[in-house]
Amino acid sequence: MGKSARVLGWEFGRTAREMNALLKEHGYLYGNPGAYGLTEKGQQYAEEQYHSRGTGGYAQYNPSWETRTWSDETAAAIRADMQVNPGGFGVGSSSTKEEEHYRCEPFVDCNGSGDDEDPAPSWKELAIGGAVVGALLIAPHAKPLWNNKVKPAAKRLRDRFAKQEPVESTDS
Repeated sequence: MGKSARVLGWEFGRTAREMNALLKEHGYLYGNPGAYGLTEKGQQYAEEQYHSRGTGGYAQYNPSWETRTWSDETAAAIRADMQVNPGGFGVGSSSTKEEEHYRCEPFVDCNGSGDDEDPAPSWKELAIGGAVVGALLIAPHAKPLWNNKVKPAAKRLRDRFAKQEPVESTDS
């Protein structure tokens, strides 16, 4: 025992989210992303552990979660299931709306309406947005930098030039 979905996914070239979806398609997990549970088939290959911080006080300060570790035999079993039934257990597409939501690319309309009312932002709009965010992040640091670093350095440089005596030329 001891492989997480992320580590198991490395063997298949998938992310943890994609690996959990694959495990669900082949009957090892049930539920939705973020709330999976083990099926009877999954209990043969995995172990779930319940964790709770339990520090007291309010419920929002006491998170609890489950971790799932998969045995070393899981990869071979999934590969065998994939050869026997490449599409998983569902007829057609076994994905739910929540899973389709996670598969969407950024700035892509996944509801299938085809309306282009909100087109993807152009690179110019993204650059302007980045510049605005950068300016907002830098603004609190600009005045102290000017007053504590730039002004004193400029004053020292000005004083140094004022103290220098002019160089006399020797024209003979």
